[in-house]
Amino acid sequence: MAAKTNFREGRNARNKYESIFEGEHILINDLRTRKEIVERPISRYINKEIIGYPTSVEFHITEVAHVTNLTSLHKIWDSEGFKGHNENQFSWWSQKINNCDIQEAEERYLERLFPNRSKEAKSAQQPVLKQFTTSPLFNNEISRYGNFRFTFPLSELMETYKKQKCEGEEPVLRVYGTKIFRQEIEYVVLVHSPQFNEKFKNFPLLTSSPIVDYDGHRIIWKAQAICETHNLELDLQLGDILVAKPMFYQFYVWDQVSFAFHTNEVLIFPKTKLKASLRCCEHDSKIDLSLGKNCSSVKDAERVAESLNDGEKEEHKSEEIKLEKD
Repeated sequence: MAAKTNFREGRNARNKYESIFEGEHILINDLRTRKEIVERPISRYINKEIIGYPTSVEFHITEVAHVTNLTSLHKIWDSEGFKGHNENQFSWWSQKINNCDIQEAEERYLERLFPNRSKEAKSAQQPVLKQFTTSPLFNNEISRYGNFRFTFPLSELMETYKKQKCEGEEPVLRVYGTKIFRQEIEYVVLVHSPQFNEKFKNFPLLTSSPIVDYDGHRIIWKAQAICETHNLELDLQLGDILVAKPMFYQFYVWDQVSFAFHTNEVLIFPKTKLKASLRCCEHDSKIDLSLGKNCSSVKDAERVAESLNDGEKEEHKSEEIKLEKD
């Protein structure tokens, strides 16, 4: 049974204005009809009619990322892991999408559009989806949340969570809600231990979501808006061939899936694993959601990351000393 809709709005922990429908993942077309947001400023981009772009596109995501600032990096390093914050005790993660994910999503999209494509059409089709994946979600070189990105296979993160937080039982995934920002729709998946089933019982299980699914290894996401800003549209050529052609510049919303892992204690990883998973990116100072200190450049961030002591050098040094004595 679906949870009773609980709509609220206001400033979030990052001082960003948001509206949220708790307990529901709502398609963009359906959001346009919700009385809670109709004729409100926040519906400005949602209500636009943009045509000629790829939707919906099914992505199979196997990696997730946690991006943070310099201040929080040291906290993560000192505690050897990730801890939930604020009253909800959530640790937030986003999807990490690479070029291979995009290529595979394009093939699924084309097969759905043209199930009877000829071999000639398949050979003649040039990559087209990459030209449309322009929302911030797909940009791995820059982030609004800071310079430091930890990336893990979703299966590894889930397995670690299962062992440390669920006493070996499978984590429970639920529909936490649909967050609506000025130009962004965020579908939040709640992950928690079975021992908190009573606490979160009003949030439906993820199987009720029309947008997100989890098969025990990967997230299956039916993306509705991958562009944010539109200056191209799809054009169908003879022979079931799709190409991108210029169009009048238009702003629109973009959507993404995020994961809120409920944990009141640190989700621990070995420092060698933390360091191996860490990459640096440019901080987007124009839209700063980092809530902390950041580095002035990627090079500075890389120097900080390199300076983190994971104990590996000391171990190698001890082995070298032992070999010399032998």
